[in-house]
Amino acid sequence: MHAMKGLEFRCVAMVGVTAKAVPFAKEVTPPEVDPVQHDSDLLRERCLLFVASTRAREAQYVSWSGTPSPFL
Repeated sequence: MHAMKGLEFRCVAMVGVTAKAVPFAKEVTPPEVDPVQHDSDLLRERCLLFVASTRAREAQYVSWSGTPSPFL
């Protein structure tokens, strides 16, 4: 998803958008360490998913297995 910024595609498939994958746990500071940074990290991850989901001109497919990401 990081490489999609500024690009546009006819169709986009976002596969595996699960609660364990998005937000990416290693990129989010735990709230007990720094609550302000935690909120900032979650916002950055949410924005990343938004950018990826807005790259499709004609069609978009989103899938998950189990629990979907809370950002969906």
